[in-house]
Amino acid sequence: MPKEYITPGVYVQETSSTQPAIEAMASGVPVFIGYTELAGTSQEPLTLVPRRISHQWEFIQLFGSAYPESGFAVSIKADGTAAAQVQSTSPHVLHDSLELFFANGGQDCWVISVGRFKTANEGLQLAELQAGLDIAATMQSIDLIVIPEMQALSLDDYRTLADAALSHAATCHDRFVILDMLFKPSPGNTSSLAQHFHEGLEIYREQGIGQQHLSWGAVYAPHLLVSLPRRLDEPNIQVTLADGSELSLSNLFAHHRALYTAVIAAIHAQPRVLPPSGAVAGCYAAQDRNRGIWKAPANMTLALVNAPAVELPVADYETMNVDVMRGKSINPIRLFTHKGTLVWGARTLAGNDNEWRYVPTRRLCTWIETCIRRSSGWLTFEENMPATWQTLQASVETFLMMLWRNSVFTGEKPEQAFFVRVGQGLTMTLQDVADGRVRLEIGVATQRPAEFVHMQLSFMLGTQA
Repeated sequence: MPKEYITPGVYVQETSSTQPAIEAMASGVPVFIGYTELAGTSQEPLTLVPRRISHQWEFIQLFGSAYPESGFAVSIKADGTAAAQVQSTSPHVLHDSLELFFANGGQDCWVISVGRFKTANEGLQLAELQAGLDIAATMQSIDLIVIPEMQALSLDDYRTLADAALSHAATCHDRFVILDMLFKPSPGNTSSLAQHFHEGLEIYREQGIGQQHLSWGAVYAPHLLVSLPRRLDEPNIQVTLADGSELSLSNLFAHHRALYTAVIAAIHAQPRVLPPSGAVAGCYAAQDRNRGIWKAPANMTLALVNAPAVELPVADYETMNVDVMRGKSINPIRLFTHKGTLVWGARTLAGNDNEWRYVPTRRLCTWIETCIRRSSGWLTFEENMPATWQTLQASVETFLMMLWRNSVFTGEKPEQAFFVRVGQGLTMTLQDVADGRVRLEIGVATQRPAEFVHMQLSFMLGTQA
């Protein structure tokens, strides 16, 4: 009832809104999981502690720089020219993946260090990377999972971690996994690189990933030739001189500066190969920010990338996008004349699923569910009655109407673009009402008018579920 005012004056009366607003959550925020040079101190440990990063320099200050490489065979000829060959590469690519992320439009992200760099004899540990994934389950400010170093695991460990990441995303129901295709050519195989890739593609589809939760992740291939500088472990790089003697690269710097310069140029001229997930995550973030989560993160030129590591005939890319037998789509990365290296696919792993085959459809619906769920805390202590249902329905319809007006859905009229249903006899039984459960059903037309992707959200009044 309005208050009765007796004396003249100015009075302010605050009234609450009858229709709670649904907040549009941020998207395109990944968590990167992997090994780092630094992992904090005893006073401030950083192992398995999520840290928000907005710039590459923040990462360096907290976690250190790239892994120092020493796996080169270097020789100097009699005429003073240098030749270098890459003999081994480091599995530790988290620093470089972050650099590709920021260069390709990424802004905010999170980093979970699972520990310091491993030595060549130690190798990456599946359990440590899984521990980082478990920590990510407690985070609510992310919507992408990236584990670039998992491509260095064995085939069995890779499958275990990939399946765990997809299950993690499906369980959390608010995030999506960006995977790199695992490709390990068999020893002694002398076929061409393209044949290697096709063999690896078949092995990957058969053994590299399971059949569960495929719509919650996407795979990108091949790896990328990038123009990032190397960090060299100069004391451990041996250089063979023209007379057969050997010096470390650091000693060469001290005594033969001109030869040192030639060796450095020869090493940096060697192609550098990195998994694409960091660059692709940057494309996701840029597309979300500039156009919206409903736009496909495809046909985007990758920065700091010279070319894909493998170039295939055009017809071969079709077999990557569509796998009729097993349904595991893999998004190709292709080189185009005058355009550069482009992400040329936007399919989830569930390539044969009519509803969830496209990345923007999966991510948009996940985002809508997340926005509604996190903005519906007001339901917690409401009574399970028609007035509550009507308020919830009006709130969701207003949110979806805003998206429709921004051309997120197809359909000339709202009823062709979305619907919202809630109520006893419609989405709930009498037992649901008695138990305090509210079931909300939503349909959105993401591809064609009046062809809806269905979602159902459930709330428990008293404790939100």
